[in-house]
Amino acid sequence: MGELLVGRPALKLEIAISVPLDLTSVISLVFRATDTRRFERWLVDARKALGAEWEHDLDTLLGFSGRLLYYVEELLMSFDPFRPEHREAGFEEYVAHLKRLPAWAYRSMAIQAMLRVYLDRGVLEVPPESDDPAVWRAFFEPGITRADVDEVVRLVLAPEQLKERTVRLLERFWRELYAAEFERALPVMRRAVRQARATTFSSVANAFEELSGHRLPDEVQLALPRVERVTFSPSYYLGNFVQFILYPPELILYFNCQRTSAATQPAEGSVISPDLLPGLRALGDGTRLRIIELLRNGERYAQEIVGMLGISQSAVSRHLAMLEAAGIVTVRPANGMKYYAINSQRLRQIAEELERIGSVDVRATERDNSNGSRAVIIPHAAGRSLLAEDKPPHPAVG
Repeated sequence: MGELLVGRPALKLEIAISVPLDLTSVISLVFRATDTRRFERWLVDARKALGAEWEHDLDTLLGFSGRLLYYVEELLMSFDPFRPEHREAGFEEYVAHLKRLPAWAYRSMAIQAMLRVYLDRGVLEVPPESDDPAVWRAFFEPGITRADVDEVVRLVLAPEQLKERTVRLLERFWRELYAAEFERALPVMRRAVRQARATTFSSVANAFEELSGHRLPDEVQLALPRVERVTFSPSYYLGNFVQFILYPPELILYFNCQRTSAATQPAEGSVISPDLLPGLRALGDGTRLRIIELLRNGERYAQEIVGMLGISQSAVSRHLAMLEAAGIVTVRPANGMKYYAINSQRLRQIAEELERIGSVDVRATERDNSNGSRAVIIPHAAGRSLLAEDKPPHPAVG
């Protein structure tokens, strides 16, 4: 019967956006945005707008835990951003959590960040047991990028100050610099999330390539056996960089939402509506068409669909989620189960839009032909954290 092996659960692939996820991405980008030729203009201008004192805090708190900026990752993961109640968290929830943490937790996060730096070098290190500044200085020196190591040691030995300066930096960055910009970019990020959720990906590597336009970094590919959930998160200012957080069993992969939206959104004045492509993608699969056929005579619960199709429950769930994201099916929870039904209005909308796209203004065609020019098809009317570029190594969020 073969050898018995311990199985691993299938990777969960999710698309998500929240303030804590986005803030971690953006503040690390601003930290690095010193080259006007490589970074988005807003990032460069934001760093210049910090002022000397604020810029010093940014460089100190993000510049002591290695080139991958592990300390800011520790802050994010302490919040457990994928808990159901945190999935769409705003800044107030995030900062309230950080304020509730005791001061010693900030010291622990700083130490944990440095231990990860050592692990990247293949070294198993232990933190100092004494309060001797010289010993702590030697411990933190390998992680220093822009920070002053003596100042970092003073903060770690006085964790109340480390907490106060960390929370103050995030509050000022959000309230004075980024809150309004986040609201401006939010519609584009949400549109990118809808488009991504309406797409079927064959693998994590395929999803990352389609969403970001980059190959999945080798260090991420090698770490996938230790990962249980992969979360894709849109970033408005990522540009042509790769950014991720590898925190097993979690993996967060950021993608440029401006690229995703631009590649799939109709041109201004186009007869094609922004909602058409997700609908066509959802319909462009034999299994999903079979599910729609099963629902013709009324709603069915998910397990019933699994039994009728004869494929795995996880596969059916993915297909149903894509149909739901595209608005083609509706979901009604009842008695601990989900009942699915066809959204006939959405299907009619897709059919009408396809008919409209294929329609021809006969008078315009005849007019063009009478002038001896090529016929033109005219629709009747419009429808309603180290960062790396594509080839260098791909480090994590920063």
